[in-house]
Amino acid sequence: MKILVITDIHGNASALEAVLNKEEDIDGAIFLGDALLSGPQANETMALLDSLKLDIAIMGNHDEEVLNPSIFAGWPAEWVALNEWILDQLEAGIAETVENFSSNGEYEIDGMELYLHHGELEKGKPAALPNAPEETFAQLDAGSSRKLILFGHTHVQFERQIGLKTYINPGSVGQPRCGKLHACYGVFLDRRYEARQVAYDPTAWLTALDAIPVLKEFPDFHKWLRVGLLSGYGIGEREPWTQFAAEGYC
Repeated sequence: MKILVITDIHGNASALEAVLNKEEDIDGAIFLGDALLSGPQANETMALLDSLKLDIAIMGNHDEEVLNPSIFAGWPAEWVALNEWILDQLEAGIAETVENFSSNGEYEIDGMELYLHHGELEKGKPAALPNAPEETFAQLDAGSSRKLILFGHTHVQFERQIGLKTYINPGSVGQPRCGKLHACYGVFLDRRYEARQVAYDPTAWLTALDAIPVLKEFPDFHKWLRVGLLSGYGIGEREPWTQFAAEGYC
């Protein structure tokens, strides 16, 4: 069987479509969270996810913001304006779909016993990045005996072996932070994992972004969002992302 593993799409339907076009013959799909915010193709992204008939969808921190916008109420004005505009455009039923996303926990698919976690840890704790201490990863599956842990959130594609446990981040579909304009994801082929990437044309994403009226009030922010996607660094070409890019992470 072929099981697709995706995470951190962030409203980039162009990237997700490229993944699905490359991996047409899948038998199942796992989504590890952060579907819509803060990207310009939220409705298109959800339509593609619906077409997948996901076996498991985990709630991400930005999915929680879809359900509870007060979470981002204290953010800078440009982010509040963008997120509110995206939420105002959501088609009927999308919020209900997000509400049905599942919590972190133990799951099984194709005979594989997995622990799935979006990847967000307590504030103040080191993020689950390639150079994080072992105790950081232990927080992802605390109390579980599962040997295979899948997570997202940090937008870096990597694997980490700690004792008998394997921690896998398939990378971000919509906003990788490796200095490359491509979508990152993973595939289990008969229970053997492969990290994969696919290049895509960002024109539709850029056109959708440019059409958002509230961004006219924040031209520097608008430019920063464009540069972030095209540079392959998402939130900016800075450490630790440049370090991981130099080390060959995707």
